[in-house]
Amino acid sequence: MRSYNRFIVDQEIECVIDDVRDFVMLYNLSSGGCMIETGNIAASEGDSIDVVLKDLGAVPGKIVWKVGRNAGVKFETVLHQRVVEYFGFSSSQEDFDQHDPRDRFGIPLIGSEPNNNLLPEIGVG
Repeated sequence: MRSYNRFIVDQEIECVIDDVRDFVMLYNLSSGGCMIETGNIAASEGDSIDVVLKDLGAVPGKIVWKVGRNAGVKFETVLHQRVVEYFGFSSSQEDFDQHDPRDRFGIPLIGSEPNNNLLPEIGVG
């Protein structure tokens, strides 16, 4: 279970990974950390990182996981929720489909009628 709400950001930002300046894609942001995509193949779990957020400055943290080009960052100090909301946007603001029918897991239901052509033939008798 996550400790903080994540917000989608999808912005290119500056960061410094172990004293090497880089530009990365910031995909999501929470009070406790973020997910980035970096082309820095030397970046690895445990590296120190300063994530530069415009109007706020550098936020120090550590890379806590890395899979391919994607990395998870845990901030040394928790960001205030208002700061996170300022940088991110929430899909809840896009409420054009909030009334669409969904299953119990929140996944949109595609059609209201079952497609019997997709069911296998079952012989009875």
